[in-house]
Amino acid sequence: MQVVRMKAERRTALGRNRVAQLRQQGWLPAVVYGDGKEPVSISISEWELEQHVKAHHRVFQLDIAGQAQAALLQEVTWENTSDHPVHVDFKRIDLNKPIETEVEVALAGHPVGLGKGGTLMKDHMKVVIRCLPTAIPDSIEHDISKLEIDGYLTAGELKLPQGLTLVSAPTMPICHVAKLVVQEVAPAAPAADAAPAADAKADGKDAKAGDKPAEKK
Repeated sequence: MQVVRMKAERRTALGRNRVAQLRQQGWLPAVVYGDGKEPVSISISEWELEQHVKAHHRVFQLDIAGQAQAALLQEVTWENTSDHPVHVDFKRIDLNKPIETEVEVALAGHPVGLGKGGTLMKDHMKVVIRCLPTAIPDSIEHDISKLEIDGYLTAGELKLPQGLTLVSAPTMPICHVAKLVVQEVAPAAPAADAAPAADAKADGKDAKAGDKPAEKK
């Protein structure tokens, strides 16, 4: 994976109002942590980050006040209503030491089981791998065109690029083709007609009302 440079500034504005002012100016609050050191609050360009995310860049050389720091893009928090980033987490790394990270699995092909009444179920579309930061792939592609009904693709079956080691359990299911079961729903029983019962009750009342009183002796 390409190592890209990004300029960052140390951030002293930690209050909500100060952070809001940063965002209005096009800056985004972020933090760099890990490697047994104290977290450092920084600010980066929101526009620049969005371009890197679109390009699937994850390994950075941050320029923080003139000091270089290799970091992995760990997490981006997005605003629900506008899809704008609101905060970013970077993790310190050494470009010459392997790290563990998640990589998405990209499925290719049309499973043969889909033509036999099956449906594709995606179980775990990310796997944890271990490799050098510069060797992290954008994704791991696997052809599932031969997958039959009740057939599974597991993590251990993925063909990893050279230099990658699987950390996830080899038996972890990535996806499978399940048989589509159509259940017939029995028609609902017609509601009992309450009218006759009501009429009978009314007739009973009328009968009682029409009874003659007993004669006194």
